[in-house]
Amino acid sequence: MTDTSLPIVVVDDAKFSGAIVERTLKKAGYTNIRVASHPSQALDYLKAEPARLLIADWMMPDMDGLTLAQRIRQMDQKKLHFTYILLLTGKESPEALSHAFSQGVDDFIYKSDMHQQLVPRVSAAARTTNMLNLLMRNNTTLKKNVQVLERCNHTDLLTGLGNKRLTLKTLTNSIKQVESRQGAVSCIVFNLDNIDEIEQHHKGPIAQEMVKGAAQRLQNLVRPLDVVTRLSKNQFAVITMQESTDVGGPTAFKRIYDGIASKPYPTPAGYLNLKVSGSMISAERLGNMPTAQQLLTSTIANLSIAREKNGIHGTQWHIQSQPLDNFPSAIAAS
Repeated sequence: MTDTSLPIVVVDDAKFSGAIVERTLKKAGYTNIRVASHPSQALDYLKAEPARLLIADWMMPDMDGLTLAQRIRQMDQKKLHFTYILLLTGKESPEALSHAFSQGVDDFIYKSDMHQQLVPRVSAAARTTNMLNLLMRNNTTLKKNVQVLERCNHTDLLTGLGNKRLTLKTLTNSIKQVESRQGAVSCIVFNLDNIDEIEQHHKGPIAQEMVKGAAQRLQNLVRPLDVVTRLSKNQFAVITMQESTDVGGPTAFKRIYDGIASKPYPTPAGYLNLKVSGSMISAERLGNMPTAQQLLTSTIANLSIAREKNGIHGTQWHIQSQPLDNFPSAIAAS
């Protein structure tokens, strides 16, 4: 079925030729036709309202059809639009036509055949340009939907815990609460140091089962209002709130660490141990509070200190060079 509402722009410096094209198309039923007397006017038309088909003469004095095609392709790219470009030409050499195709031209009509070929070629162009523009719109919509889903997705598929997005969101809210109501927030990160080694040495989903086992233990070890998330393949985070950095944080950190690191995990390959390193940074309203990203990044960075000492490391945001009081900066892993 012919799309007679197809937006068409006809450009020809020879008013007689342009009038013939317009009259032929209107006779065929096309109703949305704008006629430009020179290429710059055609570009103005397209800027104001995109067309799906442009019909132009190859040879024009101010700007030839190939230069016009290049300008239109640049406009289309910015607007995520496709304009089918059909040139009227007297050139019949294969080299000239091949060059024109490489410049963004979609089809040609020899002027000697225009009366016989114009309407069928425009009908074919309508099918192509309508389909391509529909695909481009659908693709744009799909990309937007994917972006929305990514922003809304806060769940790690393997463990059912929150993911890194939820970690940052929770940290942001916790930091705001500390800034407005005082108290302290602690960001704890546990790294499963040997999970890659387990994955390499044992076939099947043994490593994944151990990750899920660690996730389950963490959930059982934390308080009801604490938040447990999975940051990456090897890392978990725990976000806790306390009255101050001196209350509960160090003791809870050590207890949680022992809970996931000291006991082996049952697997089809037997009981296997996880080597775990842990890092904690606590922040309270003393000076400038960190952002969620700063707090998380610093906590992860401090894992290297814990790993060197084969245990756990904890510090306060405003005195990161010093470990937290009430427990040693590194405790040997079981």
